[in-house]
Amino acid sequence: MSHRRLLVALMAPTLSAITMLAMFAVAIPVIRAEFALTEDVASWLQVAYAMPFMMLMPLYGRLANGIGARRLLLSGLTLFAMGTALMLVIDSLPMMFVARAVQGAGAGGINPLSMAIIMYHAPLNKRGSMLGTWNSIGPISGMLGPIVGGALIDAMGWRSIFGLALAVACVAFILAWRGIPFDDRTSGSSGRTVLREFDWSGVVLFNSAVALFVFFLSSRPVTGVAALTDWRLGLAAVVLGVAFIALERRRRDPFIRLGIFRARNFSFASICVSIRMALMGGIGFVAPLYVTDLYGFSATGAGAVITLHAFALLITMWLGGVLIDRYRSRTQVIVGLGIESVAMLVLALLPENAGLATVLLALAVHGLGAGLCLAALHLFALGGMAREQSATAAGLYSMVRFGGSMFGQAVGGVVLYAGISRFGVSAAGYTPVFIFYLIISLFGAAAAFGLTRKLDGATGETPGATESA
Repeated sequence: MSHRRLLVALMAPTLSAITMLAMFAVAIPVIRAEFALTEDVASWLQVAYAMPFMMLMPLYGRLANGIGARRLLLSGLTLFAMGTALMLVIDSLPMMFVARAVQGAGAGGINPLSMAIIMYHAPLNKRGSMLGTWNSIGPISGMLGPIVGGALIDAMGWRSIFGLALAVACVAFILAWRGIPFDDRTSGSSGRTVLREFDWSGVVLFNSAVALFVFFLSSRPVTGVAALTDWRLGLAAVVLGVAFIALERRRRDPFIRLGIFRARNFSFASICVSIRMALMGGIGFVAPLYVTDLYGFSATGAGAVITLHAFALLITMWLGGVLIDRYRSRTQVIVGLGIESVAMLVLALLPENAGLATVLLALAVHGLGAGLCLAALHLFALGGMAREQSATAAGLYSMVRFGGSMFGQAVGGVVLYAGISRFGVSAAGYTPVFIFYLIISLFGAAAAFGLTRKLDGATGETPGATESA
């Protein structure tokens, strides 16, 4: 099997999904103005996508062990394309939320299934570099998407980006179909038997609890009650969460194997990557609004800002994969998250008359830190998992990872709305959201010290890892 061909086949779906995300980030200020949305409602344009995207990741990972990662990845791409096509014809805000949810549900399998395929097929000494190379398509997409999307939006309106996204998704499907090998199933049962015997009650309880918790975090657009104060939602989320844990402990083959969190590196890497993604999601949401509100940028200009951030991310993402293969040290994670904290501190301290160059420099520094630690976090989380459990672990890890992005967008939207409501559309109005991101970035850097000092280079397993079941 050609590793290069496999990487191309996996990078194409990732390119499709992230290009869509990058183009849509530039469209948010335009959609906000067209529909006269407040900042917390505008954040739901991203959350509507991120919630099914995140919640279905463990499901994709668990089903891959019985149905096959290739089949599920192609099915997810098809669903993503359907949601993208729907965005071309919708004419109302509620339908836009529905279409975004369909997109997210389809894209949810791309990340965990791609990681699982790499961990399954890549040689031990090539995993970090292959993960780094595969990850590099993210910032490349993040560089191309905003520029192309911004130009399309300025020329033909925000709906035009979905025609391009649909074409890219179709090409990605063809490349994935031809380049991803059929994988061995770890289950001796047929796909139909796997689906019939699957823990669907666990899926319903888990996803219901997560959805209610997200509604609690940003409840005003949902129930009309101020964020973090609608305790009906919070209490319901807790009750369903407790019921889910009780059910999973009794099941022989549960939807989520809770014992996986006893692995030290998996748990701490999951915390760190979740916080990293909260910062990434926050920057992707706040930065276009910031330069539009304070510097009068057009969609193309806002796209250029996101492209700068993605370029900085690309610089260190490939390097991060090479470094973790060579040194296998948690220091890389600590330094990366520390750099992100410095960038958030600079943004939080910006005066009212701050020059644009300072803003752009802070965004670039944040991208450098985010790229440096990503491949290392992937290996710390998944390196100690049994090969046949790689898809299950990748699904759960990816859910926690992108749950952080959703958290950063949902809560960031609430904090930004509060700041602008109090201080107006000004640098002071944006300061509270940057302080929020600074606090959680510092927590992430501290959590990185919980990782073992080194990955075990001889076996590929992380010291202290336990059985995933």
